[in-house]
Amino acid sequence: MKLIEPHYQLIRMDEREWRFQHSAGMQAATERFDGILDSGGGRKGLTPALRAFLNDHPSHIDALHHYAMCKMEEGKPLDAFAFAHAAVAVGRAAMSEEFRQENGRLPGGWIENRPFLRALHGLMIAQRSLYEIAAAIQTAQELCAFDPEDRMGARMLLPLYLLEEDRNREALEVFSVPDFSGTFHTTEYLRALALIRCQRISEAEGILSACIRHSPQVARFLADPSLRPPQNDSPFGITMGSEYEGWAAAAEQRNVWRRTKGADEILESAFKNRELKPTRTKP
Repeated sequence: MKLIEPHYQLIRMDEREWRFQHSAGMQAATERFDGILDSGGGRKGLTPALRAFLNDHPSHIDALHHYAMCKMEEGKPLDAFAFAHAAVAVGRAAMSEEFRQENGRLPGGWIENRPFLRALHGLMIAQRSLYEIAAAIQTAQELCAFDPEDRMGARMLLPLYLLEEDRNREALEVFSVPDFSGTFHTTEYLRALALIRCQRISEAEGILSACIRHSPQVARFLADPSLRPPQNDSPFGITMGSEYEGWAAAAEQRNVWRRTKGADEILESAFKNRELKPTRTKP
């Protein structure tokens, strides 16, 4: 009797690290999938191509994830959630009894792990879009636990979700993870906000001073939501330090700032103080 090779399984790399192993059939399918992604044609052509691919390979984690994100861009979050959930379910089914979720790691340094990590990140986005904030928090925390270096960037959204749920001290704890030190960029504004909510105003002002020094455009767009969004000049996402990045960060954070009594005044004061400080000129 011919044994059927599972599409995915986990193999142990050391005491705590594991990686996904793809079957020969799934590796061949991935070559076709990569060709679809590389073919161009934009999202309009990508969605039907992925749908046709999934008809042949309904358990392909990365295809399920990318199709879910296409649905998200189409404004269909429920469809996105369904396909993101399916992608994660396929990955979970590959986890053997030996794998212990509380101890096992799936580092993104192994490229074979990245489709599942991407799928988890996509599920987190879909959950939040459906206002399932507690579920999105749990998924983000799981993602960081699987990949302690957080190559998918869940740490950039986790503080926002926690603040949306008024879990302010937990939000501060995210910023205290040693491996994440110095990696938050515009999300540092949310560290200041969490400190304000915890009545640690002087600490918040210090964080805001640094934030405004490095990313002043975020404070400007937070302070004046009537400002028109700048053009995004990059076709590959958001350029770090750009005006568009500042606008996008402010748009994402604005609601939690508005919900925090006194936060806008503290931010405005910090921004004005920054503008009043004399600039040092070269002799």
